[in-house]
Amino acid sequence: MAGTKMRLQRYGGEVTHRHEQEIIVDQNFLDTNNGLYITLTHPYVMGSNMLDVYYNGQRLSEGGGYEEIDPNTIRLDLGVYPPIHKQAGQPVPLFIGDEIYITAWKAEYLQSGGNIDTLRFLALEEEIIEARKFNSTDTPFNRLDDRLDYIQDRATLRAIVLVLPKVKLGATDFDVPAPFSGKVSHVLAKLGTAGTEDTVVKVERCITANLENPAWTNILSTDITIEAGNRASKSSQQQPVVSVTDVSVNDSYRLYVDKVGAGAKGLVVEIVIYT
Repeated sequence: MAGTKMRLQRYGGEVTHRHEQEIIVDQNFLDTNNGLYITLTHPYVMGSNMLDVYYNGQRLSEGGGYEEIDPNTIRLDLGVYPPIHKQAGQPVPLFIGDEIYITAWKAEYLQSGGNIDTLRFLALEEEIIEARKFNSTDTPFNRLDDRLDYIQDRATLRAIVLVLPKVKLGATDFDVPAPFSGKVSHVLAKLGTAGTEDTVVKVERCITANLENPAWTNILSTDITIEAGNRASKSSQQQPVVSVTDVSVNDSYRLYVDKVGAGAKGLVVEIVIYT
């Protein structure tokens, strides 16, 4: 079929529609700058809503958080000290360690009829997509909220670990006090060597008030079962169910082995707690 062949080639780097400027205030900055006035590295068109200004992560509004002075300068407005302060009524200055981040959208994009708010939206969308994963090679979470929930769970979950090198029937000869308060989320158990029969374990608690005259209560309504040939309770069809979830500081926990599978060795039980 007759026609014309065309080869399109793009030269230069990636097109960007904004300039970014980051300032971390140090003594040199305070010595060489005029108080709250900031000199921009790229000019802007005044009154065009071309600037995004952040102070210590907080976005400042034009006319409220900063003032446009000229095409190369803005003045920050960080408020004034309250009446109870010794400098009452005086403007809040910059301090060493303050962080200022400024995005200046390019004037040529405005002249082409572009919409800066659209670019802001696309930039925000890109940030959110990147925030859904930690490393660039990670599979991203479906939603940013899912990743935040995951981080929160990781930050608030702690565990009490009980270890039995030799697994024998009855209560353990030791107990472990809880160093924190919270709610039991779940329990996990694992054997170093699997038994040829099921191993069944209770987790018992003695509250702080009863430590001198111990009264032990099983916190599980369905005990831990590690099935024959398996090493971990999570592989079992019957999963443990926690019925007593409250944990107070210095409550003590121990294990009570109801059944030992022949050959089972090295039992580790984790009591996972939301704090």
